[in-house]
Amino acid sequence: MLVDLMVDGREALVVGGGREPEFKALKLLDSGARVTVLAESFTPGLRRLRKKVRLVKAPLDKASVRRAVEEREPRVVFVSTGDSDLDQELSRTVRASGRRNAIVCVVDDPRLNDFNMPAIAKLGDIRVGISTGGLSPAMASVIRQRIEDVITPEDIAQVRLQGHLRSIARGTLKDAGSRKELAYRVIKDRKIGALLREGRYREAEERADRMLASAARTSKHEGRTAKG
Repeated sequence: MLVDLMVDGREALVVGGGREPEFKALKLLDSGARVTVLAESFTPGLRRLRKKVRLVKAPLDKASVRRAVEEREPRVVFVSTGDSDLDQELSRTVRASGRRNAIVCVVDDPRLNDFNMPAIAKLGDIRVGISTGGLSPAMASVIRQRIEDVITPEDIAQVRLQGHLRSIARGTLKDAGSRKELAYRVIKDRKIGALLREGRYREAEERADRMLASAARTSKHEGRTAKG
């Protein structure tokens, strides 16, 4: 089951200082997490991130991992030391440490995981996760690239427009069903679609706002009629 893990503003720990831990640190930063990387040495890329990432130089052993977990209380932990036996040992240490349970991903051993990290297609505000259940990260990456080729600038703009509409519709249309109906009307509206394809977002937004105002008037009229 794919889920969207919310780590914005939360602690995350990456155990290991190689290229894969660097990649995971970047992904966590992109999601807004507060990232700590524990390793004996760090890639040049991780060292360049030292203003954004807390780098802790320490032996990759149970004592260091336990201390990091107890101090930072991470919500999520990635383990990738390059040694499968050590990965297994340290993942067990994480689960036995701290005052709150962290969820763990051992990068090269899916059987030890609480979750698998999907390949993420990211375009604007759109995120699409592709998971092979840990069987083939390479194939997940290939599929991600195909999906990114399919999503259009119009799709990205429509997501932005829907976010705008949703934020104001809650105070105007009290019924969730009416808000959902309006959302689909805007998505299917040919004029709005044409405006978004032409890059005329502001005009599309204004038309959507008029559609919302019209829906609100209709809703009020129906409400008065029902009471009468």
